Amino acid sequence: MFNHLKKAAVLAGAVTAFTFPTGLTPAMAAGSPAVSACEKNWYVNGSEGYANGCFQNNYTYVSGTVYDTAADGRCPFVRAVFWDGNVRDSRWATGKGTHATVSISSPTGSHVRRVEWHYIKC
Repeated sequence: MFNHLKKAAVLAGAVTAFTFPTGLTPAMAAGSPAVSACEKNWYVNGSEGYANGCFQNNYTYVSGTVYDTAADGRCPFVRAVFWDGNVRDSRWATGKGTHATVSISSPTGSHVRRVEWHYIKC
């Protein structure tokens, strides 16, 4: 929880994003369903590193890994932006050669609109 709050306070701008077509409106499954197989791959990057993974559960869950490949004092992470306007962040990689898991669930009743590349100064 603390890491999430710290990230929100020191965010930098997005470098790149993956966006779904505006007509895509998958329904949210009730409860907490098991994670399904990969429905579509995603990839984002910036000068700090790169991240890749899958959209799952009818685009209500984002999984993957974010990699830090530069010794630049910036720690990259992935932000999922949802159709209802909410955003949720992954953990961030903490220096050159490190990586962090991406595991983001959508808010109830929404689904992923896009995945963005972000970083913090660390």
